This record gives sequence, structure tokens and C-alpha cells, in this order.
Amino acid sequence: MEEVVIGVNRGGLVISLDFELNWGVHDVFKYGQYNKNLYGVREALPKILELFEQYGIHATWATVGLLFAETKAEMAHYLRGIPIKYKNMSYAAHTQLAKVGENEQEDLLHFGKSLIEKIKRTPHQEIGSHTFSHFYCLENGQTEANFRADLHATAMICEENIAPMKSIVFPRNQVNEAYFPACQDVGFVCYRGNEKHPLYDPQKFTKKSRLLGAKKWLDTYVNVTGNHLVTLEELQMDSFINIRSSAFLRPYCRPLRFLEGLKIKRIKEGMHAAASSKAFYHLWWHPHNFGKNIEKNLAMLEELLQYYQELSHQYNFQSYTMHEVAELCQTLSRKSPIGED
Repeated sequence: MEEVVIGVNRGGLVISLDFELNWGVHDVFKYGQYNKNLYGVREALPKILELFEQYGIHATWATVGLLFAETKAEMAHYLRGIPIKYKNMSYAAHTQLAKVGENEQEDLLHFGKSLIEKIKRTPHQEIGSHTFSHFYCLENGQTEANFRADLHATAMICEENIAPMKSIVFPRNQVNEAYFPACQDVGFVCYRGNEKHPLYDPQKFTKKSRLLGAKKWLDTYVNVTGNHLVTLEELQMDSFINIRSSAFLRPYCRPLRFLEGLKIKRIKEGMHAAASSKAFYHLWWHPHNFGKNIEKNLAMLEELLQYYQELSHQYNFQSYTMHEVAELCQTLSRKSPIGED
């Protein structure tokens, strides 16, 4: 008898976090300028995990491979195998080694093994890749061979720590479709693509991208570009599954605190639209975004997770990691055509 899938929810909430510490911001801020946020990750990340466990949230932590290293020498060893030559070499993680301490006890900005262990111990958390070196796939000077070397370094340093990674998030959301085969060759099955709107098209890091960033701020508070939902039908169109972003969870900003209600309302409306239409809503942020104004940010997150619970009760709206969505997509493809229950 043919197996039938009964009561499968064809949509849900996907959460991903880009876990990078200073490797993700060293080329944006002057050294030390962002340290309060980065040090605050040590307090914020465990509290985020507590909320996820309390509300039954499945999440993907796209982690920079360098954070797995236990010593500076280990970092240097792997970086030597990634011979990258950006036109602007300030983007390269290699340039930061002189500022790195010997281990996590000395340097809380560049090492993250203890935090990764906390994620591993929390139920329903997936550790995915944010590349080894926070690799930029669209910047001038880098090549596919460099990217493959970076992916190899990730696989090697993670080999004894976690199961093979299945999900990848491209740093700065610089999605490069030419590099998809490289991702699939090392076992990745899904990635977080950008919202389907010109405002969110993958960009090099330029003055133009900064101008677009200002427009994205507006979209945070007012629905300018839509809810950016994705359905299983769309997910099944590609062999490398694009679980694209719906929204960035922008952290609490004191000068704009009077707009916090609009921001939360915008996200809730997107979540409701997904739940009622059996689609996926993909929310993402960085742990360091919560490293300042920690209690305000956690309260914001908890309000959204409470709303998720309401939608779960009303619509059977579920929580998924990125890999779980990919698995659901693949399972349903084998069992029955989309649209049949």
C-alpha cells in the first residue's frame, strides 16, 4: 500500500543566525569600536538558546569556521590553505591574525568553541556554515578555487566536532550561483537566499550597497517590498534548495525606539501570512546584534516567539531548521506530488 503523508504542515517558521563574532565585522568597524556588542554575545547567546528551548524553536546557527579553532596556531594553519587575494585585502581574515590572542581564554572576540558547545547541547539546533573565513563570494580578486579551499577548511576543522554541515549562509548575503556546485560537492543541500526584490539583490560591498542599506531600514518598519514567503512548490524547483530570507530581525535601536511597535507588527504580519497560506517565513539575525540592549532585544524576541506559539496552535505552524525544511521538501517529493494530502 502506498504510504500517505497525513497532516503535514506545508509551511513554518525558519530561524537562522549568522554566528561570526569579530570575523564578520572587522572590516566594517575600527578595532574596538564594536566590542560592547561582541563581548555581549557571551551573555546574549545562552539566553537566546534558553528562549528557543522554552518555546520549542528549531534554529540554524550559520557559524564561521574560525570559531571552532582552539588556538591561534590552529587558525593560522587553516588560513594558510586559503590563498585568497581580494582586491581589497582588508576583507581577508588573514589580516586579523596579528590581533588575535592565543586561545579563547585570552580572546573572546575571535574564538567561540565554548559557545558552539552550548548550541550543540540545546535541543533542535543545527550548526551550519557561514564559510571558514567569512568568505565574500562577490568581491573582486577571489576565485572559485579560493572558495573551495575555504569550504575544505570548514569541513576539516568541524570533522571531529559535529556532523557534516548541510546548510550554508553566504557572508554579507553575497550569493554567487556559480559557486553552488562547490557547495553541493562538499555536501551542502540548502542555503539562505535573499528576498526576491531588487533592493535585496546580492551586492559587492560598495557605497551603493550602503545606500541600499538605508532603504532596507525603511522596509524594516513599513512593508515596502512584501512579506517574502516561500512555498514548498518553489523549494522543490532547485536541487540546491533556496530557503530564502523573509526578514532581518533588526535589533533594538534607542533613537528609533518609537518605531519598535511598527517593526514587530511588520514581522508578525509576515508570520501570520505564512501560517495562513502554508508558506515559510525565514527570520534571521546575528547573535552580536543582541550584544547591546540585551534585555530589550530578548523581550522583542520573546514577543515574536509567543506569537509563533499562537500561530502554531491556530494553524499547526511549525518551527524548522534550514536542513529540516530541505529534508521535508525531499521527503514530500518522494512520497507525493505537492498539493496532494
